[in-house]
Amino acid sequence: MPTFFVDRKNISGDTAVLSGTEAGHMLRSLRLSVGDSFFAFDEEGNRYRMRILEATSRSLRAEILEAFPPEPPPDVAVSLFVGLPKADKMDFILEKATELGVSRVIPFRSSRTIPRLDPADARKRLSRWERVALAAAKQCGSGRVPEVSAIVPYPEALRRAAGHEGKIVFYEGEGTFSLKRVLSGMGGVRTVALIVGPEGGFSPDEVRDALAAGCRRAGLGSRILRVETAALAVLAMVMYHFEKESA
Repeated sequence: MPTFFVDRKNISGDTAVLSGTEAGHMLRSLRLSVGDSFFAFDEEGNRYRMRILEATSRSLRAEILEAFPPEPPPDVAVSLFVGLPKADKMDFILEKATELGVSRVIPFRSSRTIPRLDPADARKRLSRWERVALAAAKQCGSGRVPEVSAIVPYPEALRRAAGHEGKIVFYEGEGTFSLKRVLSGMGGVRTVALIVGPEGGFSPDEVRDALAAGCRRAGLGSRILRVETAALAVLAMVMYHFEKESA
């Protein structure tokens, strides 16, 4: 059953109104009609099962059949810090990271970051990334949309990462500390920051800065991975590790 977003201010009693893009997608693209049911969630993560009561070309009114509380938060909240990649790779990272259950995504600029965006372009990117994350949450049936940050400089990324109980920087030159080994010594944490560099990787100075900020360093084997592969691989492995530990 498809899932959509409903603005909480458009819910009144046991009915809700959906309009704009959401209604257009439901009525024109998916061809839902009066009597059809669907799932929805609001900005607070509350989830609903609804049925269409009436529809026009631009909006619809639906009956709330059931309401469910928000998904419980993950036992370990994972923040993914990613060196801004080229083209639309960030869209892909955001989509898949949302499906995997990331809590927040923070893109950053470092010395080897290739894209250089002016403020207007950066604002447009952020707006698009927020839409991508919302669409991914709807697609996977989750009511939990990750927080997406504006692009920050690398020193600011390290400052934000410092607030996490566990902090890992991934460095392709690291051949000693595997992720498995690093995670095995990180029991009892509730927040984890994963820091993945851009296409050009981290400079040695940036790795030293991360270690000085309290990060542990980890490698992912002998292969050099693309940023989108590395980001999603480490996120999946870390989510799996902590889910298993908390079971």
